[in-house]
Amino acid sequence: MTKDAMTFKGRLIRTTLPLLLASVALPAVAAHNNNAYVLNDFGGSVTVVDTKTNTVAATVPVGKNPIGVAVRPDGRYVYVANGSSDSVSVIDAQTNTISTTVPVGHAPAAVVFSPNGALAYVAIANDSALTVIDTATNAVVTTVPVGSIPLALAINPSGTRIYTANAGDFSVSVVDTATLDVIATLPVDISPAAIAIGPLGERVYVANYDTNLLTMIDTSSNTVVGTMAAPGGPDGVAVGALGIPVYLTNDTDGTLTAVNPFTKRTIASVPTGDNPSGLAVDRGAGRVYVTNFSSNTVSVVNTLTNKVVATVGTGRGPIAVALQPRW
Repeated sequence: MTKDAMTFKGRLIRTTLPLLLASVALPAVAAHNNNAYVLNDFGGSVTVVDTKTNTVAATVPVGKNPIGVAVRPDGRYVYVANGSSDSVSVIDAQTNTISTTVPVGHAPAAVVFSPNGALAYVAIANDSALTVIDTATNAVVTTVPVGSIPLALAINPSGTRIYTANAGDFSVSVVDTATLDVIATLPVDISPAAIAIGPLGERVYVANYDTNLLTMIDTSSNTVVGTMAAPGGPDGVAVGALGIPVYLTNDTDGTLTAVNPFTKRTIASVPTGDNPSGLAVDRGAGRVYVTNFSSNTVSVVNTLTNKVVATVGTGRGPIAVALQPRW
């Protein structure tokens, strides 16, 4: 099934065609946020899913083509990168309404937070840059250059390094958050579509869409230490609670796979909906939430049984999903 603005290729087309902080301490955890936030690319909205009941709690309108999302570590706010609106929508998680909208550069594609939630980092694809937002004021603090067309971000648990997956030059930029300098640029395979980091920060994983590969990076040496084959069109990647398994959504074969990156073996392959794209792991509950772009659903997978235990309807073109992080 084809998609014209959805997973890796659609995001790349959308971002390349137009081309023709003050640190405020926040509470580590204000309250447990029991929701999953699903971005509907075609609908310009966020479907809020209650993870206790796997039912839709709310639908929140945001900007055009939302493609990146993160929940602040305290669970209080949700930041949404609107790819075609050049903005970040800030959702109040208590009221499921827009608190404010932050103008940013051209084609924001991904968001991550510092561990204390004081800063939000946004990948600006068309500007090949990383923008820093002070979450206390929702003001842009600075914007710094990274690799070409960053589409995905990961931050280590200590908040000292950010990794950008750059689709324009097939690389990963390593950014020191203290200086905001790029301290390393690592070549990876073509079409880096997604990036994730292990719970201890020791490994970074990159999904390479066109070559059907998972690339593994050692963070202590900033070197690529291996690759392993992945099913068709790996478009999303996330890591389990113990660093194993690594989960991949596979766009062209409609599955979620769980792999052991150390033995390079597949643990399980779980059929989902059509064209799975984004995913998020609830490490506490033992669930993986998978967005199925062409089915307009989210599959909820039990990580113990590797079975789909619920399917939740969403808006049109669900492309990404986020949960409150568990460090």
